[in-house]
Amino acid sequence: MSIRGRKFIDFLRYKVPFLSGSTSAPIHKTSYWDAIYQDSFVFEWGVQPKILGDELMGLQKGPTCVLGAGTSVLGSELAQRGFKPLVQCDFSPEIVKKREKEDVPFKLADATKTEDLKSLLAFLEVKQFQNIVDKGLIDGLYLGGETSSLLISDVISSCSHVLTPNTGTLSFVSFSPPKHMVPLLGKNAPLAFKIDCREIADPPIYLYEMRVREEKRRRTVHQKHQDKTRKRNQKRR
Repeated sequence: MSIRGRKFIDFLRYKVPFLSGSTSAPIHKTSYWDAIYQDSFVFEWGVQPKILGDELMGLQKGPTCVLGAGTSVLGSELAQRGFKPLVQCDFSPEIVKKREKEDVPFKLADATKTEDLKSLLAFLEVKQFQNIVDKGLIDGLYLGGETSSLLISDVISSCSHVLTPNTGTLSFVSFSPPKHMVPLLGKNAPLAFKIDCREIADPPIYLYEMRVREEKRRRTVHQKHQDKTRKRNQKRR
């Protein structure tokens, strides 16, 4: 998709959200991706793995999961840079069947389901992920029309349950700026994560880094959110 095309979708979502479904493909269905992955090819969404790898080198190393890996070689790139132990996952049985014998583990998992991500922890024999990296899943779901917001918030919620408290980070790339993307992350995302964003390519590609808040800080932010909601409701009475 061109940058101009993405800006048009951003406009539809931001200005006339009820029309945005007309731009979508059934990307939330495994059958859609199984059909695509029947052909052998390597496709890199948004940014090349080496560029993203350079940007992520400031993160603390540790158990790492690559979401929606598809045909990307990002997992191998990160493993070579010391992000270990590492597991890649996708919800398409077709691509998992093709890649499950690679050196970097590749497993079947649906990132919208917490229990699936927990199964990856069990596979690596670790308690939490230090890093979860996504180079196309969330941004792809963004194009999913009416279902996108719910699916994206499900991914964010699942990740929040398997990341290391206080330091764990969810990193993902998108063609869309924060004013369009952040509202789709779910109303609880700012409560569970500190969200940072920066441009990493030209034309603009945005890297979002969502660091799990300290438990005490999460409770404080949640309380402030409740207080604001309570005051807002009182004014309406």
